[in-house]
Amino acid sequence: MPVICTIAGILCLIYFILLLLYTGLTSAFYLIWLFMSAGFLLLGWLFRIRFFQHLPFPVKGGLILFVSVCLIFFLGVEGMILKGSLTMPEEAQDYVIVLGAHVRSTGPSRALVLRLDKAYEYALEYPDTMIIVSGGQGSNEPCTESSAMKQYLLEKGIAEERILEEGLSTNTRENLIFSGELIPDGASVGIISNGFHICRALHLAQTLGYENVSGIPARSDPATQPTNLLREFFAVVKDFWLIR
Repeated sequence: MPVICTIAGILCLIYFILLLLYTGLTSAFYLIWLFMSAGFLLLGWLFRIRFFQHLPFPVKGGLILFVSVCLIFFLGVEGMILKGSLTMPEEAQDYVIVLGAHVRSTGPSRALVLRLDKAYEYALEYPDTMIIVSGGQGSNEPCTESSAMKQYLLEKGIAEERILEEGLSTNTRENLIFSGELIPDGASVGIISNGFHICRALHLAQTLGYENVSGIPARSDPATQPTNLLREFFAVVKDFWLIR
């Protein structure tokens, strides 16, 4: 166990450094890998000095039970997230909502480009589907996410009359609320986002009254996928248990 924990700590530290080199500190959540590295290294040291062997049996048993329950819960939620990333509607959707993500001064972020490329592919396959690009302007963004998304699709050759723009939302919940105002009753709706985000987006849509809704997962950036999956765990727990 000391060796395993030490290796895990070193790997978390290496991944944190690689994230910084790849994207910079674009999210404070990246720091969790630094804290996890310190935690694993501390745990390895505690195993090395045989700290846990000196604990009373009830305390030791309680720790084992607690860790086991947490691990099973974590794996169960991650299984839900991964299952969502594999869903695809069997039929063409009347509307698709492309959920916004960060826009830089140079254009859409990597995650957003992957969502837009999926929307472009879907639009080519189903020429009657309307596309809603959804996302407002954050304090560190040069324009609304929706305007950058629309421009990207226009440059790819999608006709302007097929693109509806929702530029007020600041989070996924608002994406779906404001985009829903552009969709007629009874229409089928697909939600396009990176695969790790589909599970939570569908849950939010259903709590907001979407009836005929499906997920259309886009690819995720492999380099940031571990971070996305870990962050989404906390987001899914919050939304599933706090938002009904």
